[in-house]
Amino acid sequence: MKTITKVFGLAALLTWSADAQVTETTETKDTTEHADGSVTESTTTTTRTFEPALRTKVVKYFDTYKTEKYGLPPEIVTSVKVKEVPATWRTSAIAPGVIVTEKERPYLVAAPPTLVKLLPAAEERKVRYYVAGGNVVAVDQEYKVVDSIHIPSIKYTVEE
Repeated sequence: MKTITKVFGLAALLTWSADAQVTETTETKDTTEHADGSVTESTTTTTRTFEPALRTKVVKYFDTYKTEKYGLPPEIVTSVKVKEVPATWRTSAIAPGVIVTEKERPYLVAAPPTLVKLLPAAEERKVRYYVAGGNVVAVDQEYKVVDSIHIPSIKYTVEE
């Protein structure tokens, strides 16, 4: 197989305000010519809600709490069921596109209001913001992860 072209283009960049409230959609097209002469074209679309500057703000927000239990704001520590949070949520980023199952939903903790104020308006984007293990996630109405920020300062110790 021979790849004829790879076209990377910014399909849309929508700005709602100057303060890091950007949704960026990137579309990737791959066209492949097969040995039999047939051609296949595939398109991959990736949407990001959190631009780099906003990601930095969110990580800094949690840095404030790194001396607190689990590195979390005190108002949500009691809501976290550490032993039951899926292990992958504690150790790595949750990829956009992942569906949070009904079994996992009780372990999503609503993002604190002070954090939500930093994030793009949830109503406009039809998302909700949660702390999911060591991540801040934006999920849509079907609980599909639209975007995720891994927070290095959140540390869970399961032994407690």
